[in-house]
Amino acid sequence: MKKQMDAADFFSSGVESVKSLREIAVEKIKEAIVSGYFMPGDHLKERELSQLMGISTTPIKEAFRILGNEGFVQTIPRKGTYVSEYANTSIEEILLLRASIEGLCCRLAAMKMNDSELALLEDQIDTMKELKEDEDAEALVRHNTAFHEMIVHFAENAMIKNMLNNVKAFDHAFRKRALSYHKEIIEGYEEHSAILQAIKSRDGDLAETLMKQHILRTTEFILSHQKEQ
Repeated sequence: MKKQMDAADFFSSGVESVKSLREIAVEKIKEAIVSGYFMPGDHLKERELSQLMGISTTPIKEAFRILGNEGFVQTIPRKGTYVSEYANTSIEEILLLRASIEGLCCRLAAMKMNDSELALLEDQIDTMKELKEDEDAEALVRHNTAFHEMIVHFAENAMIKNMLNNVKAFDHAFRKRALSYHKEIIEGYEEHSAILQAIKSRDGDLAETLMKQHILRTTEFILSHQKEQ
């Protein structure tokens, strides 16, 4: 699989001034693991990654520590750092958490959003429909992310927002992976549309259920495909 993929797709840093080098390293390595570029058991080499990202080994070491705490990598003394054999389990558990939290956000949004905010969310769905038809996957990832972030914002709960910020980089990597499949683009759009309608109808129970089902279905779809590769 790796031979068919360009390392630059994952590791060209495109450094953003608002992010630290450590944050960039965590995001890029996590994306490579979530996408399947790195598989459980793969040896991650500091110097190789630092050259690919154009940064020193220090933020790579810091990233390994963070990713180790999250269950994505394992560092073995005098041997090196490896993608954890339980990386897929970590991915699944994080997404189970995200499904529950974002489901709650949908419930709160159905209770709290006003008409002008609902109109903004509907505009977002219209944009996603156009991008789906144009098959502009890169732009669709951005607007897909925006749809989820808008619901979190309109839920108006600072504690929930902070919890989801902790998995933001991971979430982007997984969403990018999901939307690389045409089937997921179609099904994801239809599920987002149904979530919007539930929120507009002020049906918090349904909105919560649909969001949880959407995230869990996507999780199962991507993890099953990753095992097949």
